[in-house]
Amino acid sequence: MVNIQKVFKFLSENNINYRYDGPVDFCFETYCPLNTLKPHAITWVRNVDSLKTEELNRVEGVILTAEINEKIKGAGFPVLYVEQVHRSFFRILSHFFEEENPDRKIIGVASTAVVESLEFGENLKVGHHTYIGPDVKIGNHVTIFHNVTIQGRVEIGSWTTIESGSVIGACGFGPVKDEMGMPDIVPHLGGVRIGQHVKIGANNTISRGCLSDTILEDYVQTDNLCHIAHNDYIKKGAILTANTVISGSTVVGENVWLAPGSLLNNAITVGDNAFLGIGTVATKDVPEGKVVVGMPAKVLRDRQ
Repeated sequence: MVNIQKVFKFLSENNINYRYDGPVDFCFETYCPLNTLKPHAITWVRNVDSLKTEELNRVEGVILTAEINEKIKGAGFPVLYVEQVHRSFFRILSHFFEEENPDRKIIGVASTAVVESLEFGENLKVGHHTYIGPDVKIGNHVTIFHNVTIQGRVEIGSWTTIESGSVIGACGFGPVKDEMGMPDIVPHLGGVRIGQHVKIGANNTISRGCLSDTILEDYVQTDNLCHIAHNDYIKKGAILTANTVISGSTVVGENVWLAPGSLLNNAITVGDNAFLGIGTVATKDVPEGKVVVGMPAKVLRDRQ
């Protein structure tokens, strides 16, 4: 059971502003989304205009987390108002339910993993049947899940997580025709450089560079089933959602959002803070700070 007073203490220690409307001895024991309410659970709302207060009133012991400047009318349940509700709610969950996080289940290097690298920092965690080659350099507090392959000259920064099934450092795709007109792959002599606090999703492929390195800067996050080709440069804080495919020698700017199914042509630049909608196909450069959609991509408006 989590007492609300412990939540107040956690919020105060992390300088998160809050206010509370409810009994001071309230406790909850689990968590849930709004569309699957549970008794004695904490949940959250992004948009109070769509909130069905009467449904929460029928659930015993539920507590709602909402944005600090909102006011829930007709609430027969406790409401915890916090700033940046999305972020703050999940920080509460991470703190009080951290033992349920699969990231915590991996301890040390699994017995079936093969780690040939001797250059890694403290608190390395490696899952079962993962292979890490001899030329790989790994920072501190890195977690690499199961069935991951990391080969070639790869650098991985501290506090980075790589989910199961991903392949990093494989040869990219750069065919040329030989004397008989048959396709032949050019040699890929570069590596991969991954920054700090990066999250690589499951079943990603990140190809090593051809002449230069493929680079992911700090705080980049990729969803499951993403492909990053040779020589790509993904800048700080960019987010790649599921089924994003980036062709070779492409630059993705800082804080870019690539929605599911985004396809980027080779050798283009997506400007900082751009937003590509679902299924967008970018065949040429994308301007900074714009929302683009469609096939081929067209500018819709400025990104707010």
